[in-house]
Amino acid sequence: MIVLMDVGSQFGPYRLDALVGRGGMGQVFRAHDTVRDREVALKLLKTDLAADETFQERFRRESQTAARLGEPHIIPIHDYGEIDGVLYLDMRLVDGRDLREVLRGDGPMAPSAAVALVEQVASALDAAHAVGLVHRDVKPENVLVTPNGFAYLVDFGIAHHAGDAHLTRTGTAVGSIAYMAPEQLDNVPVGPASDVYSLAAVLFELLTGRQPYPGDSVSAVVKATVLSAVPAPSSISPVVTSALDAVVMRGLAKSPGERYRSAGEFAAAARAAVEGTPLNPAFDATQIGAPLPSGTKNFSGPQQFSGPQQFSGPQLANPIPPQGYPGQPYGAAYMGGPPAQGDDGRTLNIVLAIIAAVLIVALIGLAVYWFGFRDSATATTSSSSTTTITNTVQPQTQTVAPTPPPGTSSCGGGVGVATSVTSCEFAANVGAVYLQEGQKGEARTIVASSPVTGQAYTMSCTPENGVVVCRGGNNAVVVIY
Repeated sequence: MIVLMDVGSQFGPYRLDALVGRGGMGQVFRAHDTVRDREVALKLLKTDLAADETFQERFRRESQTAARLGEPHIIPIHDYGEIDGVLYLDMRLVDGRDLREVLRGDGPMAPSAAVALVEQVASALDAAHAVGLVHRDVKPENVLVTPNGFAYLVDFGIAHHAGDAHLTRTGTAVGSIAYMAPEQLDNVPVGPASDVYSLAAVLFELLTGRQPYPGDSVSAVVKATVLSAVPAPSSISPVVTSALDAVVMRGLAKSPGERYRSAGEFAAAARAAVEGTPLNPAFDATQIGAPLPSGTKNFSGPQQFSGPQQFSGPQLANPIPPQGYPGQPYGAAYMGGPPAQGDDGRTLNIVLAIIAAVLIVALIGLAVYWFGFRDSATATTSSSSTTTITNTVQPQTQTVAPTPPPGTSSCGGGVGVATSVTSCEFAANVGAVYLQEGQKGEARTIVASSPVTGQAYTMSCTPENGVVVCRGGNNAVVVIY
C-alpha cells in the first residue's frame, strides 16, 4: 500500500510543493502540473481509507458533483481519477484563507460583510440543491475567501444525493457536529433545509465569533442542538439588529419545515434585514410595472391639453339656443310676438325671408369651417397626445436594469463572471483594461493578464443588453456592468 504523500514528492504528473490542508478523507497540496505547466490544488485520498468502498464512493462523488456544477462560487474541477491506486482531484488553486482562519485572525465580522459572504455560499448551495445534491458539511473550514472577498464553497466529498442514503455508514454522523441540523444528528435522510441550517450556524459565528451551541464535549453540543432554545446573536453581539436576529433564528429552527425554503431565500432575508429594506420586491417603486404614485394625474394625456376647447368646431357639437349665434336678431324677432298684418306683414315676411337666406348661408359657412378645420385640430391634438405618451414612457424605459448573461455571478467592482472557468481576479483585470482603452459601451478587443494562471489572454468585448460582455481566453466570459 502506498504511504501518505510528502511535500517534494512526485505524484504522477504532479509535483507536490506544499501541504495546504488535511481533512477527514485526505490531504490537499499546492502542486505543479508538469504536463499543463500550471499550479493547482491537488486533493489525495488517504491510503488507509483507500480500501474503504464507502470513502472511495464519496471521493468520486465529490469529483462528479463539482464537475456537474458550473456555479462560480464552487471551485472548478480540472481533472480527477486514480493514479497508482490513489484517488485524486485536480482543482483550481485559490489564493486565500478559509473562514476559520479569518475568524481567528480578525474576529467577528460586521453584519454587512458577514451577509455578503453568506450570499455567495448560498448561491453555491442553491446550484447543488437544484440537481438533487446536499452538501451536509457547510462550515467555516469549507469556505475559502480570496483577498478581494470572493468566496468558494469547497469539499463536496461527502455531498449526498437524495437517493443515496447508503453512503453514510450506520452509526456514523457525517459533518461537523457544531453546524449539523438536528435531523442530521438522528442519522435520517436530509435535504436542502439541513444545509440552510448549517449556513445559518456559519452566519451566527461570523456575527458573534462563537458557535450557536458551544460545548466541552460532543454529547453536550448534541443535547443543546436538539433541546436548547435557539439563541439570538444579539445576546452576544450588540451590533446585530432584532431583524437580523429573527432571520438567523429562523434559519436555526429545530424543524426543517420552519426554516427558509432555500439558501438563497435565507441570504436575501439577511440582506434585507441588514439594509432595513422590505424583502418583497413588490415594495420597490422603482421597478418596471410598479403602480404610479397616488394622485399622479398629469400622466394622462387628455388632461394635459385643452386642444378641443380652442376651436369653435367642437362647440357646435353641443346644441346652443338660437340667440347664441350671430343671427340673434332673428331669435329676438321670433320671440317678440305674432307678426303684423297687411303691408307691414308682407314687408315683415320679405325681411324674414332675407334673414332666413342669410342664416342658411351663415350655417353653410360654419359647416365648411367645421369640416375644413376639424382634421387640422384633430391632427394637432393627436400630435400633442403622442408627445405626452412618449414623455410618460421614457422615464420608465430608463429604469430598465442591465441584463447580464444567465448564470452571471457578480465579483464586485462593476464586474462579474459568467462561466466556472473564469476567476474574479481575471475579471477585475479585464474590466480595468477595457475602461482604460476607451469609453464604456464600445465594442473593442483587449488583452488582459490573469493573476491565477500568470498568462495574458485576448478578449473580445461587445455591448449586450445594457452590459459589456468580454469573451475569449480559455472559454472565459467576463461581464462589465
